[in-house]
Amino acid sequence: MKKGLKTLIAGILLFVIGAFVVPIAMILPLILDGSKETQFMIPGSAEVDIEKPGRYYLWNDYQTVFEGKSYNRSEGIPDGLEISIKSANGEKLKFVSDTSISSSSGSSSKHSIGYIQAGNPGKLTVAVSGTAEPRVFSFSESGIMKMLGLIFAGSAISILVALTGILTPDLGQIKNIV
Repeated sequence: MKKGLKTLIAGILLFVIGAFVVPIAMILPLILDGSKETQFMIPGSAEVDIEKPGRYYLWNDYQTVFEGKSYNRSEGIPDGLEISIKSANGEKLKFVSDTSISSSSGSSSKHSIGYIQAGNPGKLTVAVSGTAEPRVFSFSESGIMKMLGLIFAGSAISILVALTGILTPDLGQIKNIV
């Protein structure tokens, strides 16, 4: 096999790894991360375990399947709902209204309602009361910073590996230098 052909094959492999494999490896955890979300019916409540401090969102899951039943409701929530999030010791946490985030995955869609800033790990009780037809809400940690970190890290690694593949020097020349 010619020296240049080995270099070309190594360069193509590095480029493919940098351009396709690394981005997929970075995006896959984001897709599979929805398992830490607690869904519940409103009006009603749910207990959630907070494992670490951070921002946690309450979501209106307006298109979803919950406990074997499909729900297709309006994106907007009904007027007059009262939202209360309390720590295990009964302390009411400050709920900040924030409807700026939407998320869709497959046949499920949700829209943010607001968030709390949890300072300590522990149990929380999320309660939603008022007059409304049954609908599904969920509560989960904010994944925005994790997503941005993975995107930037994945992009940097992909570019680095892809450029290494493009700029791979002739391995035979390196061997002669050493």
